Amino acid sequence: MHDDRDKRNPDDPEPSLKDALLPEESDRDTPPDRSLPRDTYGETPSLKDALLPADHQPSPPTAPPTEHARSEVTQHLRNTAPEEDPPNTPTAEPSNVVIPAIVALAVLAGFVAVFFAGRASQSSPISAVSDTPTSAPSDDAEAPEDSATPESAATVEPDWGDPGPMSLAAMQEQGLIIDVHEHIASLELAPQFIEAMDAKGIQKMCLMGTSKFTLTLNERYGFTEYDENNEELIKIIEAHPGRFEAWPTIDPKDPDKLSKIQDLVSRGATGVKLYLGHGYVTKEHEYMFHTMALDDSRMLPLYAWCEENGIPLAFHVNPFGGKVGFAQEFIAVLTQYPDLKIIAPHFILSSVKSFRLEEFLDTFPNLYSDVSFGDYFMKPRLLYISKHPAKFQRIFKKYPTRFMFASDLVMIPGRSPDWAPTQLQAYMDMLSKETYTSAAIPGETLNGLALSDDLLSRVLFRNYLAFRAKQPKGTKITREIDWSRMSQEPVDREPGQAFPPKITNK
Repeated sequence: MHDDRDKRNPDDPEPSLKDALLPEESDRDTPPDRSLPRDTYGETPSLKDALLPADHQPSPPTAPPTEHARSEVTQHLRNTAPEEDPPNTPTAEPSNVVIPAIVALAVLAGFVAVFFAGRASQSSPISAVSDTPTSAPSDDAEAPEDSATPESAATVEPDWGDPGPMSLAAMQEQGLIIDVHEHIASLELAPQFIEAMDAKGIQKMCLMGTSKFTLTLNERYGFTEYDENNEELIKIIEAHPGRFEAWPTIDPKDPDKLSKIQDLVSRGATGVKLYLGHGYVTKEHEYMFHTMALDDSRMLPLYAWCEENGIPLAFHVNPFGGKVGFAQEFIAVLTQYPDLKIIAPHFILSSVKSFRLEEFLDTFPNLYSDVSFGDYFMKPRLLYISKHPAKFQRIFKKYPTRFMFASDLVMIPGRSPDWAPTQLQAYMDMLSKETYTSAAIPGETLNGLALSDDLLSRVLFRNYLAFRAKQPKGTKITREIDWSRMSQEPVDREPGQAFPPKITNK
């Protein structure tokens, strides 16, 4: 019964679902009624500029000064040199040779110092983060506009024929946008997505393998019928070539999971969706998706094969402290398979705990995310972004190549014709406009991010094309996670060890 999903009130989802998909609550134990410990959507942004340490200084230049710059230094030295000897010091006869020589030596010394400072900055570890705070500041503190830092050398885009910055209107007119994360129940529903794609200028959509639970949000189905949905995805890419990609999923406990993925890839699948890090807790107080640790030995052959064959993963991972061990398990996978390309969606479920998001991106150069929140959580999340636009503008500027467009919709029978176009447009407006309204969020005028054409076109399609072209080989992880920026403390665990959900009083 697909209509089970639509009977829910999106403003009041089941607590266990809310806990699984919106982890940005405090890391305290959940109270007996399982309601959120605080209102994560109504936080007052701090007025304190705490996103960078108070003594933060910009990095030195990475290239020698130009001839013009050197002449300015020379002129500055001349202008600031004393016009007469200081009092009480012996005088000396001025010399037409000595003074120019001193000036020349000073200029040369300054040039050498700047040059070697630039060389030192270029040779620093590719993922090192200078000026990292010793403790994580308020997660909602806003940073100044100039706090953005360039991407590390490890994330330089390959030479794939970048078309360069484009306006939203141009992208939509030319049908260039790529949507990297959606769900669909069957082949028969593909035309509804295609109509929405054509209306919004979307050339391609990546469809995730989906269990019956995700299609219905009914626990009695659990993680079942995913094999059948994988087959529907293959039918869709065969029926509509070039418009969709199939990213099938697996059950971690399935002993044939690798051979199934290999077969699906041979038939046209281009990625894999994993729910293993999803934190949904059932009424029986068990994890539905997290049936083993992310770094369990039974999962390693799949990771190794995907890394070796360039098959990317869409890896839903909930890394907040309330899901004990999840962050460490994910870090173990990212560290052991550094060439594996991974999209961890929903701002890595760290849109409020943004220091955790940045810590992941700073440490792992082949880790990416998308901007989706799903149909049920779009409204509260876009309202949150509306309250903190400067924070998200800074994040996109700091990581211009690491985010991709998506909305995480679930296309099932009964959806109205305007449902998908409305939600897709809301995400585009959030990224492109200063203010906007949406029929999906009635009665509200929201603040958008008004990203530049360069950033906007990266998020909407250029980043995915570069992601596809990228072939990581020999990636080195050059820094360790700073747990003070993770909003949690690591636990003592062995490789492959998983932990059950936290016990709560009922």
